[in-house]
Order: sequence, then structure tokens, then C-alpha cells
Amino acid sequence: MREIITAALRRRRQLVLVGLALGVGLALAAIGLRSVGGPVAALTLLPILFFVGVAVRESVRQPGREGLRVDETAGAFFAPPQRGVLYGPAIGGYLVYYGIYTLAGSAVEGWDVFFMASYLLVAAGLAIGSWRLVPFVTLTPEGVASGAPRPMTVVPWEAIGAGAPTGPGAAGRFLRLPIARPELVRRSLGWPRRGAFVAVRDLTVAPDFLAAAIQYYVAHPEHRAAIGTTQEYDRLRRELAGVPLAGQV
Repeated sequence: MREIITAALRRRRQLVLVGLALGVGLALAAIGLRSVGGPVAALTLLPILFFVGVAVRESVRQPGREGLRVDETAGAFFAPPQRGVLYGPAIGGYLVYYGIYTLAGSAVEGWDVFFMASYLLVAAGLAIGSWRLVPFVTLTPEGVASGAPRPMTVVPWEAIGAGAPTGPGAAGRFLRLPIARPELVRRSLGWPRRGAFVAVRDLTVAPDFLAAAIQYYVAHPEHRAAIGTTQEYDRLRRELAGVPLAGQV
């Protein structure tokens, strides 16, 4: 599991750098085309179409269709991120492009500078977040953790109430866990939220299967100690045989 996290983080950082480099490069190219003027200036729309196309591709990408994976050494079931997740790097690249391109204009006013600087700050925040974190979910005998290598949220089983996790996000983007004891939930940023969300859109696991597995261990605490073993996962698959791996929340 550790090797998978390291490789996923390396790929994500590469995508962040590519997105930022594209934003800067396309902005400089668009500034040059704008200075030429005439019909050539219409080519400045191409970078926008490029970033919009990437964003649209990500918005229609389907959630995962696999089951969980087993790491007996770590004592966990886990789901890694899908390969080639481009939404965050694409948004960051576009904000860099738009900020530089606008700030280089001839009619920039005070508020323009403020808003464009804000865009660049948001792009920096997205880059830092993507640099430090990959989508990941881990089920252990203690509970559910979301994010890696340092979990953003850790939810002990005792904190989860009765009922199935629900997916409020479009196309199964998130699972919302029914939290009965919010004081037990641990968050890396210390946000005082009552609910807890697990980002599943970018994971390889089918959201329906993950939701059913979480609900199962909430209802059957006697089986939690065996989480992370191949035997327990085989038994869980038999228990959840009716849950489609190709479904979505």
C-alpha cells in the first residue's frame, strides 16, 4: 500500500507541474498572439478551449468499478486513486493562464489586479493541496480514513451511526457518512464539521461497494478485528455479493 501511495503522489505532482507549466506557457503564447492582432488574435481562444475540454472530460468520467484491495501487512482494505485524474491540475493551470493573460493586458485596473491575484492564489492553493495529498480511502479495524499519505479525515467505527452512507455529490463524487458522535472524528485541518465525507469520484473502488462495506462493519462490529486479512475480505465479498461493482451512488 505504501508503494502505491508513493507512486500515486509522484504522478499527481507531475500532473500539477505540467498543469502550471501549460498555464504559464499558453498565457505567454496568447499574449504574443494578442500583440500581433488581426485574425491571428482569435487563436487566443484555443487555450481556453483546451482547459474547458479537460474540465468537461473530468466531469463526465465515471467513478471506479472495482472492489477494495487488501494489505495484510498494514492490516487494511484500501482503494487507491484512478490514474490520470486531471481536474485539479487543469483548474490550477487555467487559473494561472487567465491570471497572467489578464494582468498583461493594457487596460488593467485596480480591481482587475485584485481578482487576478486572487485567481493565482487559488491556483497556488490547489497546487499545494494536490502536491501533498492523493485521493485514497482505507478501512482498518479502527475505522475509515480518507486521503493519503496523511489522512484528511479519520472516522472511528464508533463515530458512525446507523444507516447507509449517502452520496450527495453528482455522479457519486462523495459519500457522506452518518455521524452519530462527531467528537470522535479527527481531521487534519481541525474543521468543526458535524458530517464526514469520503471523496470517491477519483478512486478505483465502486462507490456502492464501498458504502455497503462501511455499512456492514458499522452493523457488525464483531468482524472489524479481521479487517485487513484476505480471509475476511473473501468473506465480505460473499456477504456483499448482491452489491454491483459497476454501480454508482
